[in-house]
Amino acid sequence: MNGCFPVTGLRCLSRDAAGMAEPGAPRFLLTFDFDETIVNENSDDSIVRAAPGQKLPEGLRATFREGFYNEYMQRVFRHLGEQGVRPQDLRRVYEALPLCPGMADLFQFLGRQGGRFETILISDANTFGVESALRASGHRGLFRRVLSNPAAPDERGLLRLRPFHQHACARCPANMCKRQVLGDYLRERAQAGVHFERLLYVGDGANDFCPTALLAAGDVAFPRRGYPMHRLLQEAQSAEPSPCRATVVPWESGVEVRRYLQDMLRKG
Repeated sequence: MNGCFPVTGLRCLSRDAAGMAEPGAPRFLLTFDFDETIVNENSDDSIVRAAPGQKLPEGLRATFREGFYNEYMQRVFRHLGEQGVRPQDLRRVYEALPLCPGMADLFQFLGRQGGRFETILISDANTFGVESALRASGHRGLFRRVLSNPAAPDERGLLRLRPFHQHACARCPANMCKRQVLGDYLRERAQAGVHFERLLYVGDGANDFCPTALLAAGDVAFPRRGYPMHRLLQEAQSAEPSPCRATVVPWESGVEVRRYLQDMLRKG
């Protein structure tokens, strides 16, 4: 299969030129989003359940600006801390987040694959929440890396959130471009001698559309059906010429993703 990774700072290598994977090396890189992909809620919205009265002041809500959600959530966590909400209170909310339909089935399948898939998570939520939810569901060990906005208790014991990085992408929120995150990860793995036969990306949101630009022919984008990523991919597929080179497989249940991956493995 031919195709190049259009990643800044990474030499554009044909995956054929990379040669066959070494015995035991992962063949496929499988990337997941978190909110409304792994869990069936937006975790940033869900943490309001830990607030007094389970609501935020209107004045705080009015400070939200499009593209600067991370800054808004920093203010939300600060407000919650000032109201006596502690990290353990937030952890209980994250631990109770329900998985999306069929996601447990998909994760169990991946856990039986003996390393053929290298699985990572890229999320614009936060590390504290993502790690809490994954551990509670018993699936943290499936992921080689969780790439999300850093969040941890500060010296006062209150949860502090920071942006993941800075970037120059006009499409993405100021604190995270998932295309850059994925590209940096591919560069890191290539430098370690790991080259993937295919890239597979499972998501739902508009910010999951940007990294699909890294997918080549033969790679697969799995957008949640009816969500922004799906709509944007449909628009891209209808353009002439289409910038979308990957196969697009919409899903409503993780079972559909699992069945596609099983079929892919059977075909070699």
